[in-house]
Amino acid sequence: MTALEAPRSNSEQRPRRWGLAQVPIPQRRMAGVPFVLSIGVFLVLGMVGLLLLNTSLQEQSFAVQAKQKAANQLGYRVAALESQVVEARSSTRLAIEATKLGMVPNPYPVYLSMPSGRVIGDPTKLTGYELPDVRYRTPEQLAALSAQKAAAEKQRVADLIAAKKAAAEKKKEEAAKKAADEQAKKEAAAKKKAEDATKKRTDR
Repeated sequence: MTALEAPRSNSEQRPRRWGLAQVPIPQRRMAGVPFVLSIGVFLVLGMVGLLLLNTSLQEQSFAVQAKQKAANQLGYRVAALESQVVEARSSTRLAIEATKLGMVPNPYPVYLSMPSGRVIGDPTKLTGYELPDVRYRTPEQLAALSAQKAAAEKQRVADLIAAKKAAAEKKKEEAAKKAADEQAKKEAAAKKKAEDATKKRTDR
């Protein structure tokens, strides 16, 4: 007997495998160049568009800031005008204007009833001294008082500075005098000590 494997029949043989065939490499075409150029142009246009958009946004921001600044200035002007209107409508301002026209406060008012036209009260002629404690100052008087007050404050500050300067000089003089006294005392003590030493030598 033999250990070799018995040959197979033709019916049991494996099917034939087809071998790999060499395929020719296709040559590169130039169709990709227009695509790359179109992509580049698109990117350039996008960058230019973004730059223009950014510039436009900055210009609009500057314009908004300028408008806001102008609006704030107009708001301040409106507030100042409203303050002037309120001041002009105040009783103090009316009294000042009336004083400039020669009018004086009336402690005896008389009322006129409308529409009948009947006078309520007794009309009394005024001399201008019925209310001596009530005085309204004109703008010129207020300006003069303000100038006097500023001059007095300036003089007070000048006097205060002069007083401080005088105090500093006095303190400096006292310090110098004290130092001179101490120096004189030291010199006197040294002189006395020298005299005592000389006297002791003479006694010996």
